[in-house]
Amino acid sequence: MGRCILLMICLLAAACAESVPPGAPTFATDIAPIVYRSCTPCHRPGEPVPFVLLGYDDVRKKADQIVDVTQQRVMPPWLMTHGDFEGDRRLAAAEIATLRHWVEAGAPRGDAAAEPKVPTFPTGWQLREPDLIVTPNETVLVPASGPNVFRNLVIPVDAGPLRYVEAVEIRPGSTAVHHAVMAVDATRQSRQQDALDAEPGFPGMAMKAAPPDGHFLGWTPGKRVRVSPPGMAWRLWPGQDLVLQLHLVPTGKQERVTPRIGLYFTDVKTKVEMFPLVLFCDRIDIAAGATDYVLRDQLTVPVPVTVHTIYPHAHYLCRRMRGTVTLPDGTSRDLFRIDAWDFDWQDDYHFTAPIVLPAGAQLAFEYGFDNSENNPQNPHKPPVRVTFGQQSEDEMATLTFGVTTRDLGDRRRLVEASVRRDLEKNGWDPNLWLQLAAALREQGRNGEAVAAVREALARQPDNAAAQCELGLCLEARADLEGAERAFRDALRLDDDQDLARMQLGAILARSGRTEPAIELFERALAAHPNLAALHNNLATAYFVLDRLDRAEVHYRRTLAIDDQYFAAWFNLGRVLAQAGRKGEARTALQRAAALRPGEPAVVQALAELER
Repeated sequence: MGRCILLMICLLAAACAESVPPGAPTFATDIAPIVYRSCTPCHRPGEPVPFVLLGYDDVRKKADQIVDVTQQRVMPPWLMTHGDFEGDRRLAAAEIATLRHWVEAGAPRGDAAAEPKVPTFPTGWQLREPDLIVTPNETVLVPASGPNVFRNLVIPVDAGPLRYVEAVEIRPGSTAVHHAVMAVDATRQSRQQDALDAEPGFPGMAMKAAPPDGHFLGWTPGKRVRVSPPGMAWRLWPGQDLVLQLHLVPTGKQERVTPRIGLYFTDVKTKVEMFPLVLFCDRIDIAAGATDYVLRDQLTVPVPVTVHTIYPHAHYLCRRMRGTVTLPDGTSRDLFRIDAWDFDWQDDYHFTAPIVLPAGAQLAFEYGFDNSENNPQNPHKPPVRVTFGQQSEDEMATLTFGVTTRDLGDRRRLVEASVRRDLEKNGWDPNLWLQLAAALREQGRNGEAVAAVREALARQPDNAAAQCELGLCLEARADLEGAERAFRDALRLDDDQDLARMQLGAILARSGRTEPAIELFERALAAHPNLAALHNNLATAYFVLDRLDRAEVHYRRTLAIDDQYFAAWFNLGRVLAQAGRKGEARTALQRAAALRPGEPAVVQALAELER
């Protein structure tokens, strides 16, 4: 009787055991490693995804869908079809085939005891607790239904003095956030745009803010936080605002969006500054029904550059992208290719190995657009004519390279070449002429710079920014009378031209008109309380009037903002010496000496302290 019961138990166990076809993949040995590496990092609790994939039961329920989206290469999300980039999420063809064979075999689990452990992830920030966490002052409400929208949230930052940011993590705070882009605004123009809109932030895709020191910052589902190499952190200056652009998608219920931004600081100062080199085409006019509308742009770099990152961008009608480089010897190769562009999965990409290019290399892009009914991404049913614009249903075509140059001189020549190329495309645009003037002025080509400003003023004589740039150019040519007139004209046209106010104050101070100079500096400080140069100029004006207490206050404020400011350390030492505080004066002068070893004026000041 006992033997019969034992036999029945064995037969029952055999009947209940999973039947795995010979040679079929199993979850335990073949599928779990793929899913846990490439799917689970996004499909887990706390992420803005519709379901999680944390074990066999989760994966089996979604098995058919997983096969479908991987066969189409929709998932894992990775747009690149050519190019070597960090964080490549693509599955190998063999892995995609394994997933399909597994489902065809009935999705067998295999030996559960042999399954790898379900991966664990940080419950909060990816790296560690950030050094500074900032949030917008207002919550964005996303309705349950309706169109996608873009909102730009302006977030003031109180990070203290100049900080070096080696990493950023953006936590969107809601599944309604499709993706986010972050930039930095030192002009307060974004605040002005925000003030004009009753809702939190301001709408649209156009921002006055820019990538800080050329770093592309953003969030997409599954994006890993990247730490900049030592010496390549970006600088966050006091008084700058963060601007966070959110692409918001209704989810079927009202969502409250309060994103959080974590900043990670380093003490390693920025030694290599990235520069955003932008190719673009804004002459876009795509007829309804057009199936292969092509846009191109190119730029020949006048100096050697190293390409670290790219950020391709277009909207819904774009279907394919290609970026190339042609070397001076005529050889050409692809830098990247996207054969199925998807606006919803746009991202920036870091090359696994930076690409070094010689002077004379030509960077170029070619984008193809489909405005027909056959384009499943087309937002217009039926298709309509689409032109360039800042709304998502308009079109754009840009390719931004994050590059570095050998030195500042090379960077200035690169800026000049980029602006001249933009002028070729956009003709007399006054803002471009002013950018060219600044690039020439910074190279010491002041006569050419003045001529460029005159081009802008010839068409817009009441352009206050042009008058201010003219003042800067004339000041660089030592034409202080002409510069003073230009700065006064700028302020007459626009009383908010604080750069003109600052420079006018500096000219007055140099000519001995110290009291009116102080009035100008104080007025500018009211609008820009965290400009180190402005505090330094004001301190020097007070020093001239022998108002040592006020001079000390503003020199110290200068150094609280930027502790590498040589003139402030040197003059603070002189102020303290004159006040009889020799020990403090020595410390300040030694800091100045460390910044400029052997500087004669510092050597002399230190020697005088010992007398």
